[in-house]
Amino acid sequence: MKEQTLFSMKRSASAAVRKTFNELNEKIPLHINDAIDAIIFFFVDEDVNRSWMYFLNQKKQRGEYSLTQKERNEFMLDLSAQAMKKFTYELDPASRLLMMGATNVADTVNFFMRFPDALVSNFKLPGTYGCIEGNPRFGKTSFAVTLMPILHERFGFDILTNIVIEDAPDYIYQVQKLSELVKIMNKTKNWICILDETATFAGKKRALSTANIDFENLTRFVGKMGGRLIMVTHSFEMDIPSILQEWMTERYTKYSLDKVKAILNREGGYMKMNKVVTGVPDAELHFVSEDITSLHFDISIKRLLERVQDNISVEDAINEQLVKEEKTDYQEIKLNIKEMIKDKIKNGLKLKEAAVEVAKETGYTYSTVYAYYYMV
Repeated sequence: MKEQTLFSMKRSASAAVRKTFNELNEKIPLHINDAIDAIIFFFVDEDVNRSWMYFLNQKKQRGEYSLTQKERNEFMLDLSAQAMKKFTYELDPASRLLMMGATNVADTVNFFMRFPDALVSNFKLPGTYGCIEGNPRFGKTSFAVTLMPILHERFGFDILTNIVIEDAPDYIYQVQKLSELVKIMNKTKNWICILDETATFAGKKRALSTANIDFENLTRFVGKMGGRLIMVTHSFEMDIPSILQEWMTERYTKYSLDKVKAILNREGGYMKMNKVVTGVPDAELHFVSEDITSLHFDISIKRLLERVQDNISVEDAINEQLVKEEKTDYQEIKLNIKEMIKDKIKNGLKLKEAAVEVAKETGYTYSTVYAYYYMV
């Protein structure tokens, strides 16, 4: 008897929820005040709540008092998803079944229906790393350029990038060399670095390239300087070194030109999200895709940090290395090999064991690696 009474109460509560939902669904046009009441009653996710409240208040400030048909459709999709979440959290399985009929939709959001800075809010925290990935011609670079004005307007960031922007605003610094990038990092207080196609240049198996040896150090340097980093590449798993994958909490996967999946998971961040965002627009800033090249690693971050520890300024330490760039690539390879062997010896390997490992990693023969160690 007690269980039957309890079930009847829950069924009555579920019916009341469905009745409220159906009443809202029949309101055409849907007034902003009704939408706000629905948010208070139904909505669970903080990012959904905040974004719609922001959007509705903006409409009220413009003297608008109801949603357009397109806006109403988007709102009802979110409303049904949020109602399902809220009442499946609060009710037991029997009550969830009573709610299933009216509220089951895909977990997607529309770019224009949310304030877009929600997608980048976690970059407010220094040392935040992210990645934009996807197949060629899916609009990865366009999405990165779309985020630039949002990051600047929301947080006052200067943008450091190797993407060429036509008639770029003064907050965008375009660089092609690592030395240029580090100099700007050193002079600028509030910035985010957006690098296109650079991860593919730092291949995991080309251990001799200066880029690969220094890429992790560059990422550490970004964090030490209080900056942020977004990398644009084809494949998160294939192109980005494993240790950097662990550091990247903000991940955007382009499914098509107007669709991206956003996974935001910064520890202590402002926004948690795992949703597909539709209606992503083309970039308003015009970029020249033909001129995008990988960042040229013309200096060593490792040597730079060593010199800075000797109380040499960042600028002077960079200039010292640029003067020494008269050395040939062949000499640089020998230096890199020696550094790799020395690092392995520090970790407890004997010279011959270290040379064997370096030979496997680089593709050079053991005798060549061993000889290079003594030639420099």
